[in-house]
Amino acid sequence: MGEALDAVDWQALEGAGPDRPATDVPKVLRRIARADASTDPEVVQRAYCDLQRLLPAPARPGTDVATAALPFLVDLALAPQTPARHDLVDLLAYLAGHGEGGEADSVREAAWQRQWPRLRRLFDDGDPVVRRAALQLVADRTGPLLERWHRETDRSVRVPLLLALGRAAAEEDPTRSGRAEVRAVLDDALHGGDPVLRVAAVIAAAPMDPQSVLRAGPMLVEILTDPVVAPEFGAVWYTLDHEFSYERNDVVARVVQLLEPDTAAATSFVAALAEAGSRIGDAELRRCALDEAWGLVLTRPSAEEAVLALAAGLLADPDDDVRYKAAHLLAVLGRRAAPYGDRLAALLDDAGESEFFDGTVGDHARWALTRIGDPRALPDLIERLVAPYRDMLGRGYGQSDPRQPDVADVLRPLRAHRGVLLPAVREALRDEVARAGWLVGDLREVLRAWGESPLLPGEPESSYAQPWEAPWPEPAQAEATVLAYAADGQWHWTFPTALDALTRRGHLAQPVREALTALVAADRRLSEYGDYRAFLQDEQIRAWIGRMPALP
Repeated sequence: MGEALDAVDWQALEGAGPDRPATDVPKVLRRIARADASTDPEVVQRAYCDLQRLLPAPARPGTDVATAALPFLVDLALAPQTPARHDLVDLLAYLAGHGEGGEADSVREAAWQRQWPRLRRLFDDGDPVVRRAALQLVADRTGPLLERWHRETDRSVRVPLLLALGRAAAEEDPTRSGRAEVRAVLDDALHGGDPVLRVAAVIAAAPMDPQSVLRAGPMLVEILTDPVVAPEFGAVWYTLDHEFSYERNDVVARVVQLLEPDTAAATSFVAALAEAGSRIGDAELRRCALDEAWGLVLTRPSAEEAVLALAAGLLADPDDDVRYKAAHLLAVLGRRAAPYGDRLAALLDDAGESEFFDGTVGDHARWALTRIGDPRALPDLIERLVAPYRDMLGRGYGQSDPRQPDVADVLRPLRAHRGVLLPAVREALRDEVARAGWLVGDLREVLRAWGESPLLPGEPESSYAQPWEAPWPEPAQAEATVLAYAADGQWHWTFPTALDALTRRGHLAQPVREALTALVAADRRLSEYGDYRAFLQDEQIRAWIGRMPALP
């Protein structure tokens, strides 16, 4: 390789950038060639990262550094002593899919054709990880995938092979024989004796037959809830675009995603998982079911009734995380949870916690009671809300977590109870002002929403600045915003302001009225958020729209 590298005029090739000259490519290739099993893995990974940074360069005839490096990359990928060869094969697959077109692409294509006989050897490599990575080179071609399928015996390669076959066949001309042969392969796997491959066959068939998952629902529940089979998914379930394996719960999430267009089928599937989890004592499965229920109800209001029953049935679960997520679901569903007020009240002192999220089961049960207007939530409510902010510098969370609500979001709707809560809110504000705490602004906003002075006695007016509010749009602009959101489904940040402006204007044009009617009828959350705020904003927007039909 050394002599061959020296024979290439690397200086004549165009690098990937000013700080990534083509002359660095042979240096990195030599570093990889010198590495072996005793080399520090971090050193090897840095070399591969450097190589990917240097390739591909802008492809023009005679200057494509990636094409010049191709024979050496194949040499290294085929050499058994090259460490982490699958990473090198991943790089080859990446380069194979990134041509620039035109004359340069024809030069590049010819170079790849010359290497193809050697690249084919990767499909029979002794390392299943390398074989799996090599499949990326033919991921869109049913012929080579089928050829590999009939020779492959390793399950960790057969699963991604099946999934790739389904996608490739879906893109192929239905009249060609490849699709029919793929269907036969999937049918054999579906009725075979390997439960993991049976699940893979169902998911692989979905791009060609979206009803395949729905028809296989009972079988999927049976396999995915089998405690003996569950660990096998993590050992063999790979996809071609992901280095690490997927666990059973990840496969469940994929099934729910495919079922989601039929909300009833999706929620029924999730409920069956939870029931099986309770029957066999699998807390992980019950947690998984609640996570999927959360994802469904977050985007589809039609899932509310089924998810409400599911969550209510798990409020007394022995697992802390399950009770936590169940209480959170009842809280976001608001007044729908009113029939379960007694069960929620029984959890007010529950100190159970989630593994990943802040707060306790009792905190979420208390919030759920405030959402349904149950006065049993009021004692100690303010203290429970502000306590976390005294113990840490803010709170950490993701924007889609089933997390604790912000203080203002809990208290703003409780204006009817301000006679009971006001002394505690003012005391908390005094404490926060003295400590320069995080909640000063939130507590002032709550007082303002209740029609109370946001200032403490003796505080100057300068201590409180009115919150910024978006200016009202012109009527034509407000109508355009509503019509755009109704048409494309893409959230427009001025949408709530536009609705408010139209309501106060006192007149709705017929196209706007029809658009709002369609929005209310659509099975989606009218919100920009991905956490509990999606439910609050959706409720507010639907309330605005509900008042609009009375307008002329």
